[in-house]
Amino acid sequence: MQRRSFMAVATSIVGTVLDVLFGRGSRRAHAQDHEMMGQGMGAMMSPGNMSGPMRTGMALFERHKLIQREVTDLPNGVRDVTTSDDPTTAALIKEHVVEMYRRLDENRPFPYPMSNSVPRMFAHPTRYRRQLTLLPNGVAVIETASDPEMVAVIKAHARELNRFAKEGMPAMMRNMM
Repeated sequence: MQRRSFMAVATSIVGTVLDVLFGRGSRRAHAQDHEMMGQGMGAMMSPGNMSGPMRTGMALFERHKLIQREVTDLPNGVRDVTTSDDPTTAALIKEHVVEMYRRLDENRPFPYPMSNSVPRMFAHPTRYRRQLTLLPNGVAVIETASDPEMVAVIKAHARELNRFAKEGMPAMMRNMM
């Protein structure tokens, strides 16, 4: 029963996010969904997030089949290249990573329940180093740390993003369970 209830909430979340992104649905329905999801979800779907990282993140989930990723494990982190041959998807990749790094640099946490690693990265933004290179068709990122715990988080994040790019929404839904 708990699993079924969670799936109902998760389905409602995805539906609400897509409705907001595409301008569908009524304000009343959104208000009911926000009430059901609680304050954390309401924060995740605030106007500041919906016009930035949530909008681009959800668009990337929809375009996951157009995304290529190459991750190289380093002793102290990862080198991660995320690209797309589709110009719109490549622009979304760049926009999303730039926005997330900006939020990390400004210590502006982002409620992101579909990720197990992002909350830990935002909780400790100064415990690891980030190097971003914009490419014509995406981004190259090097993330490293001297703390073994953060190295594990960085590597877990790379694996999580690989699943998101490979599977799209089903991988996100599994992470929320």
